Amino acid sequence: MNLLHLKALLLAAEKGSISSAARKLGKKQPQVSQWISDLEIDLGVVFFDRTGNKTKLSKDGEQLLPYLSHAMSQFEKFVQSAEMIAQKEPIVLTIGIENYIPDLAFALPLSAALDLPYVSVEVCRDERLQLMQALIEGDIDIIMIHESDTIHHQHFEYCRLGHYKEVLICSPDHPLATFAVVTPDDLSLYRELIWGELSQGDVGDNGEGYSPSYGVFSDIQLLITMLKNNKGFAFLPAESVNHYIESGQLLVVNCDFEPAGIDRRIELCWRNGLVLSEHGSKVIDVFRAMHELAGVS
Repeated sequence: MNLLHLKALLLAAEKGSISSAARKLGKKQPQVSQWISDLEIDLGVVFFDRTGNKTKLSKDGEQLLPYLSHAMSQFEKFVQSAEMIAQKEPIVLTIGIENYIPDLAFALPLSAALDLPYVSVEVCRDERLQLMQALIEGDIDIIMIHESDTIHHQHFEYCRLGHYKEVLICSPDHPLATFAVVTPDDLSLYRELIWGELSQGDVGDNGEGYSPSYGVFSDIQLLITMLKNNKGFAFLPAESVNHYIESGQLLVVNCDFEPAGIDRRIELCWRNGLVLSEHGSKVIDVFRAMHELAGVS
């Protein structure tokens, strides 16, 4: 069974004419007609009803057309993927996003990346150090992380994207809601709800956090529910809680210290040489251009 013959069959079915398929392929009509007849003999199926000079797709042909169309589409993808591999083009791009970076940093770029033909995208979440190590080792192509203290990354390329705001919030019924300005000492009297993953050496062991009593939640929606139920206070990205603030379900608390109200800066990093790839360069470009972070300052 010849792939060119299958392509001729698909063209004839789509155009409704064997002659049109022959012209598209640059072949003579009798030759293409013979190809299709050979396929009918090989498969035991009549694809076209022929009446005089007219050719019409048969009922069996109509049933098989979707399968043929799908098979030829997959073959085209196979050829395209082989060409990209031969040209050292990546056909799978792995993108790592640091835990707790809000959606406004990556939702639109990811959507645009998924529109690129013949490129598959794998997305994962992890902590910053793990993502940076995976990038250095070549296990990940692109990462989005909170800005590090490193002045210059030596093992991969990067750029600064912008920043988002983090706010201190609680329920309007929480005692902190009555404070004009709160201090760290004020926060130590109440439970802190933390968006994160608890591991050895976290919050309770090394003194991080603002209260000796806390709750750690990997699910931000569950944390927000606990805030609305007046179970504590939290520092969260403003973008993640604006709806609840605007609707009066949560309240922003003013404080005289960081991190509330500060800019949380984001970096985009990619493995060396990725910009030399057409597809890698396109994905980097959409992440740089389409995020909804505030401008780099």
